[in-house]
Amino acid sequence: MLYLLEVDGIVAAFTAGFIFSVSGLIMIGLLAWREAKAYAATQYRIYKRRASLLRPPQFFVSPVAISRSFSRFDERPELTSHRNQ
Repeated sequence: MLYLLEVDGIVAAFTAGFIFSVSGLIMIGLLAWREAKAYAATQYRIYKRRASLLRPPQFFVSPVAISRSFSRFDERPELTSHRNQ
C-alpha cells in the first residue's frame, strides 16, 4: 500500500512538473513574441524618422492644392458635370 502511494506521488510530481514546464514555455514564447513585435515597431519608427531627417528640405516646392471649384463652378459643358460624378 505504501508502495502505491509512493508511485502515485512520483507520477503526480512528474505530471505537475510537465504541465508547469509546458505552460512556462508557452508564457516565455508569448513574452518573446510580444517583445519582438515591439522591437520591430520601434525599429520601423526609427527608420522612418531617420529617413525624414535625411531628406533634403524642399524650399521652392509649393504643395499642389486640388481645388474642387474648377469642376463645380466651371461654365463649360465639356468638362465633367455633376450628373456624372
